[in-house]
Amino acid sequence: MTSGASQYIRTVLHHTESPPPVEARFFYTSPLPIDDPLSPVPPPASGKVVANQPPKPFSEYDNTALDKAWHQLRRKILQYHEEHGEKPSVSEGSRARTDSRGASVDGRRGSGSKPTAQRASLARQAASSLSQVDGPPPVLDTSVKAGDEPQSAADVATLPDTTGTPFIRAPSGKRLSDLRHVEHKPERPKPQAHDTYTWEDASHLVEHSPVPEERHKEESPRTSVPVGVSRLHKVEMPELVMEPIYWTPIHDTAHVVRGTWFYQDTMLPVETNVANMLEAGYIDLQVWTETWRDELSSAVEVGAAGEMKIVHRLWPDKILRPLESRPTSRRGVPEDLLRTATLNLVEANETPEEQREKAVEVACDIIDISSGPGGSDNKASGRCTYGRQGVARTYPQHGVIYASEREARILQPNLMPSTYYGRRPLAGYIRKGHKLGIPVVRGFDQAVWDKLYPTKHSKKTQKADAGLATSASGAPPKRRRRTDPDLAKADRPTVSDLVLVIHGIGQQLSHRMESFHFTHAMNTFRRDVNVEVGTDQVKAHFRPDMGSIMLLPVNWRHSLSLEEGGYSDGTEDATSNDFTLKDITPDTLPSVRNIVSDVMLDVPYYMSHHQPKMIAAVIREANRVYQLWCRHNPGFAATGRVHLIGHSLGSVMAIDILSRQPTTIPAHLQNPTPLDLSSNQIDHFLFNTANLFLAGSPAGFFLLLKKAQLRPRLDHPSATAAADPSANNLSICGERGEYGCLPVENLYNIINGYDPVSYRMNAAVDRTYAASLKKAWIPTTAGSWFGGGGGGSGMGWFAGGSGSTSTSTSTNPANAAPALPRLPSTVELETHNFSLEEIAEKRMHLLNDNGQVDFFLRYGGGPLEIQYLTMLGAHSSYWLLRDFVRMVVGEVGRREGREGTGVGMRAVKDKKAGRGRGQVGN
Repeated sequence: MTSGASQYIRTVLHHTESPPPVEARFFYTSPLPIDDPLSPVPPPASGKVVANQPPKPFSEYDNTALDKAWHQLRRKILQYHEEHGEKPSVSEGSRARTDSRGASVDGRRGSGSKPTAQRASLARQAASSLSQVDGPPPVLDTSVKAGDEPQSAADVATLPDTTGTPFIRAPSGKRLSDLRHVEHKPERPKPQAHDTYTWEDASHLVEHSPVPEERHKEESPRTSVPVGVSRLHKVEMPELVMEPIYWTPIHDTAHVVRGTWFYQDTMLPVETNVANMLEAGYIDLQVWTETWRDELSSAVEVGAAGEMKIVHRLWPDKILRPLESRPTSRRGVPEDLLRTATLNLVEANETPEEQREKAVEVACDIIDISSGPGGSDNKASGRCTYGRQGVARTYPQHGVIYASEREARILQPNLMPSTYYGRRPLAGYIRKGHKLGIPVVRGFDQAVWDKLYPTKHSKKTQKADAGLATSASGAPPKRRRRTDPDLAKADRPTVSDLVLVIHGIGQQLSHRMESFHFTHAMNTFRRDVNVEVGTDQVKAHFRPDMGSIMLLPVNWRHSLSLEEGGYSDGTEDATSNDFTLKDITPDTLPSVRNIVSDVMLDVPYYMSHHQPKMIAAVIREANRVYQLWCRHNPGFAATGRVHLIGHSLGSVMAIDILSRQPTTIPAHLQNPTPLDLSSNQIDHFLFNTANLFLAGSPAGFFLLLKKAQLRPRLDHPSATAAADPSANNLSICGERGEYGCLPVENLYNIINGYDPVSYRMNAAVDRTYAASLKKAWIPTTAGSWFGGGGGGSGMGWFAGGSGSTSTSTSTNPANAAPALPRLPSTVELETHNFSLEEIAEKRMHLLNDNGQVDFFLRYGGGPLEIQYLTMLGAHSSYWLLRDFVRMVVGEVGRREGREGTGVGMRAVKDKKAGRGRGQVGN
């Protein structure tokens, strides 16, 4: 913006100083508070319900980062438009002129040499919204003369410079066509050289010359800011949309609003357009000055007639035709700045909505002009779908009284001052503190928000805060926790263990029903993981280098389309019959058939020729998430541990992938950040898997179908293998490529007894040895998680008790005298094959430090239980069971090797098997 244009603008606005910067606050519209680790999920399934949700503010720490990035982007976009053709081209031979004071005008905004009087006449034809066009019309002049000061807001349209608008709007086709015709006609047309017979003249070839090559235009600047206490989401600017960083959003995006004016009784942001109209009136009346305070006092003294003059129309009156005379300044008859500036934008046949849109454009320009390109951005931005009473409003007939520098009242017509009715709202109500109209305030007040919405504290909240995990996006956790109060409550915010969760069947259903979205289940699971990590009894037994646990979903199904045609031999034949799933689906029971198609058909798809495509989708998505995590968390690839949870069909695909996974990742792939995953066809995970958890898994049935066995991987560098080098041989271990031979430290098969999909896997290691083990129950938090005593103290898991002991036992095993093991008989000693049992035991311990693979969850039960109804929800219940959550946290965070296992999780021999009693491997 040139100095001359700035002077013109300041003169129009009748002041020399910018308005005070506004305390803006960013809000997002989402049913899931991203800064609350105990937020309720899943969100409502209806998009309309989500839209009616009141917006939620970002934390103070995030708001500071967002506002800083917003202003930096604003300056970059202004610079971009200065450098990339956002100004008219200067005709050849034209020169920058100098005004009468000798001030040089910026030639980059140069135009023709038309006089100022002619520029004023063109103002009635050109639009005044400075931010809506890429630059001024070529005929406008940038020279500044001493006597050319504009007399009204209508002359703002003639200024040839852009404003401080941070995000320049693209002009409509209609506006461009109007601007193209706003040119000064030459006195007489130039002679056409096309009718000459001069053969050397090549001007006739201009119309037929080839189109010049289009130069690649650099994209407009944009940025993203990580937000949320866990840094799992980001705000895209300038679009102002919040979306997840690590998983592909389907329904979990949120609109972001940058609020500047707020409703006083709720501190929620005023609708964006209304807020900008309020700010434009604030600037027009110079509410922050001493002059305005004097005008308010004078209006109170004069009475109703005085108060009528200080009322500002929120929206300019409808303009039916251009004014015949130029309005005077505020020193004469009061001038409506917005109404006059909107004069040449409004057409007679436009609807009120279209007129209000143009008024908002002018208001935004006035706000930008008042602060300048380097000042504070006092505009509200973003899409606001929630109003004061839930529905967004525009208040088309309302007026505004600016009661102070920070407060204003929006009044409907029957509340505005009137000499006829003797209404004096300022003196009679506002200054006495009575409620009248809609009170709004300029700038966000955090103290008022905390008073209106106090934070609820509970023991569970304290545990969740203590166990909070965060990504290093934006700033390292250790540095961020010094200034971020939400993160300061965390004991170990740096993530040492990343858990990737592979979903199973049914995710196509989430496109129809949002409540079935896998991401929402993972949000619940992550919340409960934070609570368990912050529990004193659990974290007391973490390994020394344990940090926190981050859990991310692997949404592989959304990228696949498996519903293509049926039989096809690869040749194109007009007589071929290519049919799809839709063609063979009857139209009866559409709801039921849609559920069957979206849920149950994933299994036969996996059994068909689609299997390689589905496995590749899992690998691609898991590697993409892991690469993103490593990019946002430098150093994690070298020091962090990765674990997998496979649910339902996802567990089967995990077994398939890990059977072909390298024993250790090659050195050139250990740092995934520089890799181009789109060009490199990688057929395995880019990370080594520490623990593999299978939940509701039919993998045992697939092992049976393929006549395969579970085997530990040869030369796998696990702690158990290092403690017993004699077990590293082909009689115990398997090699890469054998189905069921997994390069993992521990394999867990978690079974819900009411889940009809899950199968055991102990027998896939050794049938005889599996029969000698007692049924292993995961210790429960309802009674005693870590051992015998009730109350769920959490100490018995590592200090004593048995996970296989039923919670219904009336006596306390910890207080009872330990039973002596039964000595085997002579016949048993003679017939027992110790070598086979030793091999089976070593295999089992190499697959899991606890000496077993199968673990059962307690679920259901009770005198009124109906098993078939309980069965319906069993397959999807794993994420909601606290026993499952604590088991995952405890096994991920414990020390490696047999020494780190808990007594409640270790395998126990079955007395009925006749092989003695006692814990295996002790």
